[in-house]
Amino acid sequence: MKDTPKSGTIRWLAHQAGVSVATVSRALRHPDTVAPQTRERILKLVNRHQFVPDGRAATFSSKRTGVIGLIVPTISNSIYAEFTEAIQSRLQAADLSLLIANANYSAQIERDIILKLIESRVEGVILTGYARDAALYDLLRHYRIPFVVTWSTSPKASIPSISFDNRLAAAEATEMLIKLGHRRIGLICGMTSINDRAAQRLEAYRSVLLRYKIPFDAELVSEQPFEIEVSADAATRLITRTNPPTALFCANDIQALGALFACQRLNIRVPKDISIIGFDDLPITRVVTPPLSSVHVPAKRMGHAAADALIDAARKSIPVRSQIIGTELVMRGSTMPAARARTRDR
Repeated sequence: MKDTPKSGTIRWLAHQAGVSVATVSRALRHPDTVAPQTRERILKLVNRHQFVPDGRAATFSSKRTGVIGLIVPTISNSIYAEFTEAIQSRLQAADLSLLIANANYSAQIERDIILKLIESRVEGVILTGYARDAALYDLLRHYRIPFVVTWSTSPKASIPSISFDNRLAAAEATEMLIKLGHRRIGLICGMTSINDRAAQRLEAYRSVLLRYKIPFDAELVSEQPFEIEVSADAATRLITRTNPPTALFCANDIQALGALFACQRLNIRVPKDISIIGFDDLPITRVVTPPLSSVHVPAKRMGHAAADALIDAARKSIPVRSQIIGTELVMRGSTMPAARARTRDR
């Protein structure tokens, strides 16, 4: 008669799921290679028993690793570079190292990264955005790893966040265009199905239109990846409509730049024919022609605050507390009152 595998091991998990050790390993590392029903059965057990592969996390010692993990959705957007540099500068001063991982806007990749960080016994984790499987938060708490959500506020006290308010910032930008007399306002934003920050900005745009009794037109909304060429194509479709918008709110500066370049290619004058407001306030927004109005995101302050909170949590056992950092709408040459807009030269 075979001995029952020791609780908490990968053999034990395989025994509970009625599959081989190899299948469990593949379900955790390469889930796409496992049949959906089998994968779901294994992952339910993983969540229920807060299992971390390799067993190392289950036997944490008091030894400090001196490492803080940071998960960002992309490394192609320079706004995350400023944020990361701010975190690293604080951690270096505290004799801590930063481990950076790119989730590429994938929930599965992020899950795998979080598991690897737990296995590696990091002393804290900085997350981007709030929306993810609640079991991952439970897992971090189970292994007493301090964490903080950035770039998105959290509705729960148990999930601390250090961030600006996406809804408030997007609402301010949308409202400014309305106060300038614009009533037909287009929106280019990120993919809301995989990006909670984009979803919050779209929600704010809709709520402000409703408050001002401006009908929401889904045809004026375009969800796109944060790429200049793709955004330029999206803007082209919007501004060449029979009844085009007189203003565009782009919920990311990369998208705003794409919209600006599209207008220039089509000889549509910014801001005389159409106003544009971006989001992030990247350095390039100040040097293009015309300079872009944008929501200034406090990436550096947010990075410093998040790092400081995790340093205190890791070194002094001080619980991470939520805080909101304010944004600023910076108005430049890409916006003007709608009443001064002129008929487009065709």
